Amino acid sequence: MATQKILISGASIAGPALAFWLQRQGCDVTVIERAKLFRTGGQNVDIEGPAQDVIRLMGIEEEIVARNTREQGVEFLNGAGKAMARLPKGAVGSLTSAYEILRGELADILHEATRDHCAYRFGTTITGLTQTDSAVSVAFSDGATDTFDLVICAEGVGSQTRRLVMDDDIRFRYLGVHASYFRIPRGADDADWARIYHGRGGVFMLLRPVHNNDTTVLVTFPRKDFSTQELDGAAQKRMLREALQDVGGPAKRVLANLDHDQDFYLGPMSQIVASTWSRGRFALLGDAAWCPSAYTGQGTPLALVGAYILANELMKDQTHTQAFAEYERLMRPYVASGRALYPGVIRLFHPRSLLGIGILRTVEKVLTNSLAQKLFRRFGIGDDEASDNGFILPRYAQAISRPQA
Repeated sequence: MATQKILISGASIAGPALAFWLQRQGCDVTVIERAKLFRTGGQNVDIEGPAQDVIRLMGIEEEIVARNTREQGVEFLNGAGKAMARLPKGAVGSLTSAYEILRGELADILHEATRDHCAYRFGTTITGLTQTDSAVSVAFSDGATDTFDLVICAEGVGSQTRRLVMDDDIRFRYLGVHASYFRIPRGADDADWARIYHGRGGVFMLLRPVHNNDTTVLVTFPRKDFSTQELDGAAQKRMLREALQDVGGPAKRVLANLDHDQDFYLGPMSQIVASTWSRGRFALLGDAAWCPSAYTGQGTPLALVGAYILANELMKDQTHTQAFAEYERLMRPYVASGRALYPGVIRLFHPRSLLGIGILRTVEKVLTNSLAQKLFRRFGIGDDEASDNGFILPRYAQAISRPQA
């Protein structure tokens, strides 16, 4: 395909990863982001399965390893908030992978690798979009207009641009819980271990180390109500305070530091199910297309693999319509496997009763037992080689040859 002028909306992981591959092939790439400044916050993310091959092809593996969070594994806390069991990095059931990095750190690596060859515009969103057979006319929030060959939406689960083009093609699968992400100051007793605590009312808390200064916090809690409408920051924090009342464990510490992080988020945890990922010259990528939810741990791997496939299909000698169709054909099975949640998983992690919490803590103790770990390994459970779910990463000559941008 001839050189393309391409607009990417969203500068987290999927957008800059797509820009990386497109600019290497000489495309004229513009990346816009609604945040006024580059966002360095976010939770720990794992790079697993075929996504490990992608970062090696990108040549950024060493930098990712250098920015590792240093997390040693996960601790399970008892009712008093003390560690009762541990799973080190590499153990079956551990949250900690070989490539453990903060979302913002990975985004920064991708931004650094692309900013000299792509135009980045922060504090900018799409307000209007009109397609013809040959181009896409775009109106921006700053009053500017421009025309592009293609527009790729990588804005995330709550994408506003997606609504302009493909609202009828999208269904939200609400998982029955709300999630909140933010940081609190690192405490004197904090070590380089993730900590999991199950509290009253079905509250799940995960605290993870962030270098020397901060600790990341993930809180999820059951809630029947679901709305795609975003709450303002004050309403979000009120909801979280209500959920954390009398929960025990690290809840008091978390509540005392809710105002520490300006990059605070709370919202419904949902999956995105889309009937198609493209319409005309407009396509979806990453969570905007298939959000699997944080429970799967597959958001970042899917984003990296999806960006790799979409970019390289666009660079083949075929029309954009053919490229979008092939991208979807290749990615759909992998997305389906990465989005799968076994029945009862959500309820399992959010027991409401003291009995349910006690049973779950017993299960966690059994999981960490050395005999159980040996049995898991013997039967191939948790084998990293199986994390690709049978998916084979396509190989593209233009990706392996590493042409100069």
